[in-house]
Amino acid sequence: MRTSIAVFLVALLAAPLQGALVVYSGSDVANSTDPRPNSDAAAASFDAAASGLGPLSLIDFESAPLGLFNNLAVAAGVTMDGLDAFSVDQEIRNTPVGPPDGLWGYNTTVAGSQFVGMTSGYLTFSFSTPVHSFGAYISGLQLDYTTIDFSDGSSQTVPVPNPSSTDGGIAFVGFTDAGLPISAITINTIGDILGVDDVRFGQVPEPSTFVLAFVALVGLLAWRQRKR
Repeated sequence: MRTSIAVFLVALLAAPLQGALVVYSGSDVANSTDPRPNSDAAAASFDAAASGLGPLSLIDFESAPLGLFNNLAVAAGVTMDGLDAFSVDQEIRNTPVGPPDGLWGYNTTVAGSQFVGMTSGYLTFSFSTPVHSFGAYISGLQLDYTTIDFSDGSSQTVPVPNPSSTDGGIAFVGFTDAGLPISAITINTIGDILGVDDVRFGQVPEPSTFVLAFVALVGLLAWRQRKR
């Protein structure tokens, strides 16, 4: 009986937490020097929720080479690729396309300058270790056709809000999807010129040392019971 209970506990501890897709989203009509209270509040909520599932990693692109890229490694086990509306590679920039930058996209890293510039098209992040959470600041928004797309076993589309069709602006969009590993995430936009920056993600954790030790203990208990 003790062994059966222990095995049940191990299964409970080792099983990933299952939960529905939860989206964190906020937008502001804001240029790079303006406050972005709604976007920052969404980022803070996402960070708190995603951190509860495990450690978060941040990609700010400050060490990435400037210019066009193809299958660029941006973190350990993470590559980034994408094509614009003219089937040209997307690029790492350190200046907006033009003023006002709320219409074209910009850096969001404090004391930083670099970001991904998207001239419409798509941008895909691929993960060698699947993730269960993802978020990013997306700036230069002025059209209604930007989404974050991925598969967690089913096709999922998270809309990116458009703060203003005339003045542009910025949004933070993130999501958690506990227990459902995701290997690739794509930002798609039709017609908009955007900046993507301060991407964060949480990887599906490996079994903890505690769980592995507990499994060994259960095995020892089972062996002793059989010996008796």
